[in-house]
Amino acid sequence: MRVFLDTNVWLSASIFAGLCEALVTECSDNGWLLTSPLVQAEAHAVLLRKFPHLPRASALFDDNWREAELIADVAEPAEDNDARLVAAAVAAGAHIFVTGDRRVLGWKAVGAMRILSPREAWIALFAPHLRGG
Repeated sequence: MRVFLDTNVWLSASIFAGLCEALVTECSDNGWLLTSPLVQAEAHAVLLRKFPHLPRASALFDDNWREAELIADVAEPAEDNDARLVAAAVAAGAHIFVTGDRRVLGWKAVGAMRILSPREAWIALFAPHLRGG
């Protein structure tokens, strides 16, 4: 399984205890995590801008981020980082793209890659008995 987490999922995992933190931990422990330099750049910018009072969050993000397989960024469309991250995940053969972004969730899938919320991803990956099947 190859799972790409959007920046917002990484940030939530780094700042708050809960589902996103568990998702990062479990995917990392299974060797499924993918990431890109753009995720790191976006995360650091948001942490500096919105959470300067939590310097430990940046270190925690970096420690977790380094555990993921680094994939190449995609340059286009230059004005849409969400589309760039999705395209990079597809190019790297990700099976699931996890995001909390409603616009991106609306895409549902790109090719064979499913786009899921953190809760949907958790159920799909770790709680198959809850899928109803």
